[in-house]
Amino acid sequence: MANAPDPLANNPAIRLWAERFYTVKAWEMPDMPDAGGAELEERRTAALAELNKTAIPAALSSGARRSLAGGRKALKKEILSADAAEAFDQIDSDIVALKDQIAAQLAIAAVRGKAQAALAEAEEKFAKERDSLDQGAFTFLETLIKAAQKAFAAAVSDTQFEAVEVQAKDISAKADDAKAYGIFFDNWTRATLLLIKPMDDPAKETATTERAAQMAAAAALSKTGDFDGAKAALEAWKSNLDTEDHLAAAVSFDALLCEYEANHHKRCQNILSSQLRDARDFRDHLKDAKKLAYTDSSFPEAEAKLNALIAYGTKERAALAKFLRGFDMSMMPNAEFRNAVLAAQSKQAAAGDNDPKKALKDLKSWVRAHPAIMGQSYSTQILKALQKRYDALKQVLKEPELSDLNATWGAHQMLAEADNFDMDTGAPQYHAKLDQLFKLEAITDSRREMDAILRQHPAAEGYDFHKPVTDALTGANYPAAVAAAPGALELLQAMPDYLALRQTALDLLAALPGDPAELRSTLGDAIQSVDLTARGGDPAKATADLQGVLDGTDYLDLMLAMSDYRAKLAKVQKEHSRTKKYLKLAEAEAALDASLKTATDRADDDGEYGDAFLLLDAHLTLLKQAKPMATARYQVQGILKALQRASTDADMLDPFVVRIADAEGEAKKPDFAKAKTDFDSIRADFGALCASVALDCEAADGAGSNAGHSLDRHGPDVSDEDLITRLKTGKPPNAHSDDERSYTGASSKFHSPQDWLAGRELAAQAALANGIDITVTEMTFTGDPLTDPDENADFTVEHGRPIDKAYIGHKKHVRLDDSGEPISDKTYETFEEIEGLTRAYVNFIWEPELLPDETTGHPAPGTHYDEEKAQDNADYVVKYTTRHGAPPPRIKGRWVMMQQYPVADGWDNETKTYTNGNPGNMIP
Repeated sequence: MANAPDPLANNPAIRLWAERFYTVKAWEMPDMPDAGGAELEERRTAALAELNKTAIPAALSSGARRSLAGGRKALKKEILSADAAEAFDQIDSDIVALKDQIAAQLAIAAVRGKAQAALAEAEEKFAKERDSLDQGAFTFLETLIKAAQKAFAAAVSDTQFEAVEVQAKDISAKADDAKAYGIFFDNWTRATLLLIKPMDDPAKETATTERAAQMAAAAALSKTGDFDGAKAALEAWKSNLDTEDHLAAAVSFDALLCEYEANHHKRCQNILSSQLRDARDFRDHLKDAKKLAYTDSSFPEAEAKLNALIAYGTKERAALAKFLRGFDMSMMPNAEFRNAVLAAQSKQAAAGDNDPKKALKDLKSWVRAHPAIMGQSYSTQILKALQKRYDALKQVLKEPELSDLNATWGAHQMLAEADNFDMDTGAPQYHAKLDQLFKLEAITDSRREMDAILRQHPAAEGYDFHKPVTDALTGANYPAAVAAAPGALELLQAMPDYLALRQTALDLLAALPGDPAELRSTLGDAIQSVDLTARGGDPAKATADLQGVLDGTDYLDLMLAMSDYRAKLAKVQKEHSRTKKYLKLAEAEAALDASLKTATDRADDDGEYGDAFLLLDAHLTLLKQAKPMATARYQVQGILKALQRASTDADMLDPFVVRIADAEGEAKKPDFAKAKTDFDSIRADFGALCASVALDCEAADGAGSNAGHSLDRHGPDVSDEDLITRLKTGKPPNAHSDDERSYTGASSKFHSPQDWLAGRELAAQAALANGIDITVTEMTFTGDPLTDPDENADFTVEHGRPIDKAYIGHKKHVRLDDSGEPISDKTYETFEEIEGLTRAYVNFIWEPELLPDETTGHPAPGTHYDEEKAQDNADYVVKYTTRHGAPPPRIKGRWVMMQQYPVADGWDNETKTYTNGNPGNMIP
């Protein structure tokens, strides 16, 4: 999703006003000065009056609003501080400049919104269509999207945003062209496999080779946006066929099959499994069509068979089939029942009148005229056809209607099984009640949403909008409950916005100054008035009315400042907390906490939310210095401990220890910039030692184990080409043989051995903190999962800095299964390159030692056993007991790192963040 650029961060013209606020320390406003000379006071009064006319529009982004408001406040301080009339020449000029900048930003805000919407539409189209494209078309659109995103993020002027809008709309148009090509490419891919399948070598090999060549040629053209040329390149493959029409026929059948599966299959399946007698004539049509295509290569005949099925599976016939499910065919001996059913069957038959619409109309008329017969039919069919719905409904209904459903169903079932179909005393009397209860299915989602709103916003319960539904259910008036649910939900859906705005108004009321008193009384009266409107049943109007009051010039500035501050605070607090998790250095943390407190105190104690926003922005700048230092230090600490664990010569490590201590001193000052430079330098200089120790660790893990392939698959020496090859073929980097396969949807590698070694050690330390010491070589085992030691320790290490890159598979290759039907393979046709990943998954497992080649006395003297490997401790105990007649007192073994690889799941390559939350095993 296109992220709107923050003018405070990327627009120097906006940043200028924030810097002015910081420079003059505008949060320290002087009192009105004593009167000076007449000209000085006249200029001061005029400047203040002109400045007070300068409003900050709500249409601007929060960064622009607060920066410009900060500039306005800085100008006010300069006006109050001026001690000479001549100073107002520059001040007056700056007021004009501020007004001009506000007007310019207002114009920019409008075009920025259009550009963002256009870019979002283009991104959505690409995301929707990319998995049907070949690599060329994928890369073509991806390149355009990335260029537009980059231009949007850098844009500061209205002309730049207008250019992005044009660019995005052009991408959307090209995405439509790419979609059409992608559909053909999909059809062609499957069709050509089907055409090659019956060939014999060498024709098959030649066709396969030339197919790959045409795909490569098409990708080269689609990569430039020449989709017509790409399609022509694919169509050129037909020259390999004896009859060139075969390719068009095969593609046409595949396109029809895709259309059938998307739009007709579900309906046809319902019809074919129904009680329509001639449905059996069509039940094999799909299977026959596939056989004709996949086995016989008779594509026109296959298409004809599929078209016949589509023609049979109409919406009118589906409606008739559904209605007939209420007819119990065990009643066919009843002449009137049988005649009605057979008449409908005859009227709808494809080989007869083929009029299912008229058949349904006639059948419904007969049902209305024969209630007693249908009472018996419905009674038995309810038990057969609605059992699954009844079981599902029981899971979602609550009391008291749940007990009513069970009682009604039970009574109906008992009478039906007793063949009591009397309309007044038998099973049919429960039809209407069951029908009402089953209609509660329609409002289960609404009730669930209402419950969620009430849980998340408890204050909404006091407005009683849910009571018509709950009261009706309590009174077993189910039609009333069903009727009331949509209205109740609509009112409750409006409550979160109303309650949030009401709380904003209450906060604003508390922050308003006492003078003038009308400000407070007007807002207080408005809050009470709109609450009466909300309780009267119109929370949407209450929200609009209250927003209208808050949008008044008397309140707008302060309300916007509060809103901007709170949004900024949430972002800054998250980053502040994350930085401290890496830091864990008291002096530096104290400095960060003091900086944050300066900003929050300005809001909490002084009520100056605009000032607090800009002070938060200044704190965010400090965090941007602190976090890279903290993450570099975090890795350096892990690397040093890893090298010490590996018994690296102290003479080699001592100089690093000294440098680390010096860098720590800089961090404590705190001089985050200097400390970052120092830790980055130390980290870089660790490179050679890390590379050597990483290889040693990998070799030790892999000795006699399936572990020890992390560096082979994901190490910094792995080439991009090898990563792509793994996606496209499944063959991993540094494979031990050409046949080795390890399939993945994300082929990734670490940037450096430092990243790899730090991740391993940080995970080992986390394991120790959780009571798992990976250096132990013995374990006890009783078989009790509550007391036995863990045999697995896995962590997601969040390094907080870019450590790796990956290629993500999108469109899978297609292959033919044993029946000749095209299916998705495990490998990928297209991929996306992503960079900046910050997480790695690390998994340690316990491996019991090998059971030796030995001769024991169990179960008989001289019993010989070969060397064998146990899967885990439980398996070891079983095998050991078999050999010795008793379990071992302790199990020898070792911990190995089974896996370490970069985490690509959930990565947003535009924002460089993970969007799927933090896993429970994440550190720090």
